[in-house]
Amino acid sequence: MPSAFDLNPTIYIHTLGGFSIEAGGKVINDSSNQSKKPWVLLEYLAIFQKKDISPAELIQVIWPDDPGVNPAGALKTLMFRSRKLLEPLDIPPQKLLVQQRGTYAWTKEYTTVLDIDEFETICTRVLNESLPEEEALSLCFAGVELYRGDFLPKAEYESWVIPISTYYHTLYQKLIHYTIHLLTAKKAFSQITALCQTAIAIEPFDEEFRYQLVYSLYRDGHTHQALEEYNNTLDLFYSEFSISPSEHFKDLYKIIRDDEQGVNLNLDHIQHALSEESSGGAFYCEYPVFRDLFQLERRAIDRTGDSIYLCMLTVTGLNGKSLKTLILNKAMEHLEASIRGSLRCSDVFTRYSISQYLILLPTITSEMAEMVLKRIITNFRKVYNRKDMTVEFRLQPLKPLNRDEGF
Repeated sequence: MPSAFDLNPTIYIHTLGGFSIEAGGKVINDSSNQSKKPWVLLEYLAIFQKKDISPAELIQVIWPDDPGVNPAGALKTLMFRSRKLLEPLDIPPQKLLVQQRGTYAWTKEYTTVLDIDEFETICTRVLNESLPEEEALSLCFAGVELYRGDFLPKAEYESWVIPISTYYHTLYQKLIHYTIHLLTAKKAFSQITALCQTAIAIEPFDEEFRYQLVYSLYRDGHTHQALEEYNNTLDLFYSEFSISPSEHFKDLYKIIRDDEQGVNLNLDHIQHALSEESSGGAFYCEYPVFRDLFQLERRAIDRTGDSIYLCMLTVTGLNGKSLKTLILNKAMEHLEASIRGSLRCSDVFTRYSISQYLILLPTITSEMAEMVLKRIITNFRKVYNRKDMTVEFRLQPLKPLNRDEGF
């Protein structure tokens, strides 16, 4: 004999990461290839379940570009199709999608729980109340588990979905940052790593999530993995946005590089640890390291008087036109190989921006520096010669420390 719970089950509606409705162990979701509009009607009424909605409002939501739609005929047909979607729940669909007094509404007869309401309640408590640390952390994890992805991802471009999705996505970012703050105080870096990996799967382009992932791996002793994630982020930002991450992010490289190795009196061991794998060609380094070397050379020329040149190579389209991202990325790969193969192993270079490399050329004259840069460009053209791009160069002698001027 069915229990009271079975006769009147609580209905759970999931909207974060996908749309589904669950009742009494039965589930329907929008993963099928069925027509979109019945789902839109169902989603809209379920999300705005606390109010009765007029036909005019639904027409505007479902057929925004077709003002000639007949509300009586179109909504009647669509309501029938949306109710058909609800049949697997074993609750009379007429009791879930209600039509009365000329309006449409989601049921008020059954208790309905929306995941976005639960998520918002958790975020409000965690971010606005002074809770004990363990209680706050427990709520944070509950909120992170609820947020399986952005709000109604299959309808992400619907005009009514966009502001709602933005609101909950912003809440999610705040929740992640606060959770990291709590875990950092506990030095729970392995948990921060797992948390950031989850967050990045949802928001792969959030630089702060990626910063915290690299930093937590480093603090947890996984230096190699940290450097891999650091380089993955550089590549991602270059390829997707044609930009480099912020200096704040790039400084992570220096933080990891400067990690204290402890006291070691054996110079053989230290020299082995400092040694790089033999790669041949010029030495490529990340920008923070290049900046240190640049400053070191400027200090040295005060004493030695040597001539050292700072050189810049820039890939650009003809007549100032922008290059497509794929073309630019390919060009930069070939230019890096040409720089590495055209310079001495003692020369240093770095990637300065999406389309530029910087090089330090010591003990050289202006004429020789120009010859070196032209040789690099010639070698580049041998392997990647496009008529819609050019490689420009500039060079300037390093100024002593006491006469610093802009480049």
